[in-house]
Amino acid sequence: MNISEKKKLRYDFLNKLYKVTDGDSSLIVNMWELGKEINIERKDISNIVDYLKGEYLIEPKTLGGGISITHEGILEIEELHNSPDVPTDHFPAINVIHVENMNNSAIQQGNTNSTQNILFEQAKFDDLQKLILEIDRIKNDLNLEKEDAEELESELATIKSQSKSPKPKKIIITESLKTIRNLIEGVVGNAIAPTIIEMINGLI
Repeated sequence: MNISEKKKLRYDFLNKLYKVTDGDSSLIVNMWELGKEINIERKDISNIVDYLKGEYLIEPKTLGGGISITHEGILEIEELHNSPDVPTDHFPAINVIHVENMNNSAIQQGNTNSTQNILFEQAKFDDLQKLILEIDRIKNDLNLEKEDAEELESELATIKSQSKSPKPKKIIITESLKTIRNLIEGVVGNAIAPTIIEMINGLI
């Protein structure tokens, strides 16, 4: 892979992160899921994330691959979108795009104030609301360690926030659900845990 191709993949990744979070640095997205959505190979995702982290454009948040866009990353993407013909220190001009192979993908070129979002399915919203209520009901009975309990509360708050959004992001909800599932899977002897896990699996 030459330098131009590397820069293109780095831009695609950061741009996608900007879009799915709508430029909100408080939201956490799974880097593996994000890379998969834009057809980046797993071995390349690690290198891309290492570079973007080293340039302070993204910030690692969780051990499972959770990342967020930084203020610097937001400025970088918005600068490129505002002046698509002008390269930045990290990325080439986005009006110059060469594509060799593309399957079921889309490109936005030279657009401003436009987004491509992967939204959570409306048909699953009732099940998501039921899951939120169920987790709220039993969370204090799970006997989680303090740090795990705080993480569960944080992920639950993210899901609640997304569920109220007019454009809830599937990738953000899915990442939070996976984290909650991992936390609950570590609970021993709680009769309701398998039911919650089954509900989560039905939504992911």
